[in-house]
Amino acid sequence: MREGLGVAALGMGLITFHGLLAPALAIPGLAWPLPYILFWLSLPLRWSGEVTLLVSWVFGLLLDLIFPPWGLHTFCGLWVWALRGRWLHLLHPFPTEAEKAAFSLDELSSTEFFVYAFPLTLVYLLGYFPLATWEFSGHTLLLIVFSGLYTFLWEWSIFELILRRRHARR
Repeated sequence: MREGLGVAALGMGLITFHGLLAPALAIPGLAWPLPYILFWLSLPLRWSGEVTLLVSWVFGLLLDLIFPPWGLHTFCGLWVWALRGRWLHLLHPFPTEAEKAAFSLDELSSTEFFVYAFPLTLVYLLGYFPLATWEFSGHTLLLIVFSGLYTFLWEWSIFELILRRRHARR
């Protein structure tokens, strides 16, 4: 229950951050910070697939209702959700299901977090920006790369400050 409240607080905090600070922190035409992608990356692996799918879908719907274009946040977020377990398994193989259930993101080093989160952030942005603008050009590709780097800096900061500190208290 406590973990669920933490996930809900993280989701609402990221939505608030995106609504209030992202427009002010954006570099117009070059980079947008979208740290709410961290929500899909930080869902606990010990939860069942059905529960995390439902939570991911609800979070995407909230984003779609608040921040248009509608449907894209859910679509791209579910891609990240679907790929995160397989990608993490490549980086951190789990010999048993018990080890997988006991694993949490705070066990990743900063370098492992980069290798885990940055490619999945790019997957999200590779789907989001071209579909949002219907523009498939070099400028869109630059926007994706720079926004990916900028977003990842925010994700990494949040990971180091909030998630790792929260787990260190336990």
